Amino acid sequence: MKTLLVLAHPGHELRVFHWMECVSPEVFILTDGSGGSQAPRTSYSAEVVARAGAKAGQPFGAMSDRLWYDAILAKDPDPFRQFADAVFNAAEGADAVTVVSDAVDGYNPVHDLTSAIGTSVCMRLRQAGIAMTDHLVSAAVPGVTGCEALEVRLDADARERKLNAVRAYAPLADEARRVLAEAPDSFSHEVLHRQDFHWSDDFVPFWEKLARDRVSTGRYTHAITYRDHVLPIARLLMG
Repeated sequence: MKTLLVLAHPGHELRVFHWMECVSPEVFILTDGSGGSQAPRTSYSAEVVARAGAKAGQPFGAMSDRLWYDAILAKDPDPFRQFADAVFNAAEGADAVTVVSDAVDGYNPVHDLTSAIGTSVCMRLRQAGIAMTDHLVSAAVPGVTGCEALEVRLDADARERKLNAVRAYAPLADEARRVLAEAPDSFSHEVLHRQDFHWSDDFVPFWEKLARDRVSTGRYTHAITYRDHVLPIARLLMG
């Protein structure tokens, strides 16, 4: 049995820290977490993965956030295909594979395309004759749709290990403190979902409205849109 964890950004692995302790996945991450102007976060995520007894795959923070967004704006599927190829190749020799990716959440286009990568890898694995293949998703933000497929409860020791890993992740310290204050129970259980997203033409994600607003204020030069940029890449990945 092979388990592959495919994430958009460094830090998302903290949401499934104890699950990683339980199943020891190989972890792949698209961006380096640098955002528009920050330092890469990949070294922190490498430490989290090692703490959990999991394995950092390659690519692991393959390109900067800016380069991924540039690829989306250019409608260039190649970096996404190459990333999917690497994840697919990591399953070589397995008789059963579980792929866990970020969910489609409409919050960030890279999150959504990471889910498409997870779907495409599973499709290719089945086509390659690995019938026992499953695709689950981990929500990077609240409010993601889908059916709960797995819940992992953390006992006191597991919760403390997770909290220590979160506290050590300095770039996310403020966010972690806010989450702990607002939703302390979120550190006591982890949930994976099964999501059946159809990539329809009429989906309008929150991130698209935000991008258009930022173009109107001059913060962005161009807006990524679902129909023009993200949907074509997703369909090529899954075609």
